[in-house]
Amino acid sequence: MTGEQFVKLCYEEKKTILAEYFNPNSSSVVGKKISAITEQGISKDDLYDLLNLVLKENYYTLLLGLDGEASLGNTQITYKLLNECGELEAAAYRYFVEE
Repeated sequence: MTGEQFVKLCYEEKKTILAEYFNPNSSSVVGKKISAITEQGISKDDLYDLLNLVLKENYYTLLLGLDGEASLGNTQITYKLLNECGELEAAAYRYFVEE
């Protein structure tokens, strides 16, 4: 699997997670909490935008950390992955920042 493919799978996972959380029939703890919050009058769209942004920033930071381009837990090192260093950074930028 290339770095591009790995990042794309992470991006697709983010979309799947959001869809599950915002499914009215979700059995996840987060989905139930979202239902409860929106019943109190909080905008579902605003909440979606907030969670989408949180997930995007977290996935992006994690992917860059794996690539050695950002710190994870206040430690910045290059992890040995089965790809070329820097490959995740470029693909992560395309999927999570340029989106």
